Amino acid sequence: MAVVDDDRDMVRSLCDILELHGWEAVPSYDGEGAVSLSRNDDIDLFLMDVRMPRLNGVDAWNAIRVLHPKAKSVLMTAYAPPEALALTPGQGVVRILRKPVAVPDLIDALESALE
Repeated sequence: MAVVDDDRDMVRSLCDILELHGWEAVPSYDGEGAVSLSRNDDIDLFLMDVRMPRLNGVDAWNAIRVLHPKAKSVLMTAYAPPEALALTPGQGVVRILRKPVAVPDLIDALESALE
């Protein structure tokens, strides 16, 4: 699973939480890095922030889906941009979580994505 956010402290915290729950978490700090990870590794789930500089989470997700159509994503946002809300499960987005993310909601969303 990839954890993608431009806030390095957030990535570190989320990776620690996921590893405590038994998941392997690969960090990435921007949308371009997430797309790069999808080219090099067989990552099937992305936990990704929507609002990031250069390549935002929605555009990064669209690029990843071209490379891995069966991949899934849980998006996170402190904002509710219309483009994020328009994404549907048919596009691989399992859930959109509001930041700050509540850990129980995060775990529930990731478990649903992995089923």
